[in-house]
Amino acid sequence: MIRRIVYTSQPRADLPAQEIARIAGVSRARNERDGISGVLIYTGMDFAQLIEGEGERVQALWQRIRADPRHVDIVPLLDEPDARPWFPEWRMGYLVDAEFSRRLADWRAQGRWTGPEARQEVRLRFTAADSL
Repeated sequence: MIRRIVYTSQPRADLPAQEIARIAGVSRARNERDGISGVLIYTGMDFAQLIEGEGERVQALWQRIRADPRHVDIVPLLDEPDARPWFPEWRMGYLVDAEFSRRLADWRAQGRWTGPEARQEVRLRFTAADSL
């Protein structure tokens, strides 16, 4: 059984663009080491991330993410167990899409996803970003 967490956040206003590339590189190495997979999306205005893996390792990563001062307004949207990961290999998507930024704002306002339609939408959105 794995644990999957999806959240959205906003970068600090003074976060340099090159720091986002550094975050992606460090995250790839650490997640490979820890057996964590998922997708990170940066829209130019927001971060959205899906992480999944063994429960204790995902919990440790989630604690580090929540303590990271490089982003604010962290809103968890999904936290669930599953038999298999959606993204068995770590990938970093980079997506600049105004519509997705608006959708993230809607999700943030809702606080959590409910129902199978919302769960399917998040999976499709992250799959599309992962293919970039």
